[in-house]
Amino acid sequence: MSAGEPLPGTRVTIPLTPREGDMAVVRVIAAPRRDMVRAGTLGDPLRPFADALLVDVAVDDRIVLPGAWVEPEVLRRGTALEPVPVAAGDLRPPAVIAGTPERAALHWGETVWPLELGGAVAIPSAGRAAPHPLARLRRLVLVALGRRREIALTLWQAPDFEIPWHDVRLLPHAARWFELAQVPPGTRYADAERLQGVGRARSRS
Repeated sequence: MSAGEPLPGTRVTIPLTPREGDMAVVRVIAAPRRDMVRAGTLGDPLRPFADALLVDVAVDDRIVLPGAWVEPEVLRRGTALEPVPVAAGDLRPPAVIAGTPERAALHWGETVWPLELGGAVAIPSAGRAAPHPLARLRRLVLVALGRRREIALTLWQAPDFEIPWHDVRLLPHAARWFELAQVPPGTRYADAERLQGVGRARSRS
C-alpha cells in the first residue's frame, strides 16, 4: 500500500478537449491495495489493477462512466476539487476478459465467470485487463457522451448492466460476453459478489 494513494471521494477535473469548460470530473472509488484487500490478500482477478485506481467519471453532474480502471497519472494531471463521499453502491468495476481462448473468463471485479469458447474465438488485446492512461480515458468519456465523431475509436456500452464500460474496441456487442459467461441478465455487481461469495460478500460471511 502506498501512502500516496488518493482517498475514496478524491476528485479532479480533466479537460476533454481544448475548448474552455469542456471538462469531466473524475472521482476515486477505490485503490485496490488499500481498499479491496481481503484477509491481507488482493484477489487474483484484481491483481492486474493493483497499481491502478477505480474511478467514476461525471460530466455536468451526470455519471457517464460508472466504473473505470485508470493509471494514477489521471489524478496527478487533473485539477483538484473538493472530495465527495463514496457509498458502497458506487463500487462498480468494469469487466475484462482474462486467460486464453481455451480457458477464458470474464473477470468482473473479484467475480470470475468462465467463458466456454473452446479455443475457437480469438480474444483481442483491447478486451484484456489494462488500466487506462489519461488519453484513453478522455476517449472513453467522449464516446459515453455520444461524441464518437470527435475520436477514431469504437467502444461498446451494454445498458442492461451496472458497469457497462471497458475499452473493447474490437468487440462490437459486449453484452454477448456476459451472455456467454452466463451472468444472469440484470445482475448488478453487488449481486454478483453475493452469488460467488467474494469481495464484500466474503468479508461479511
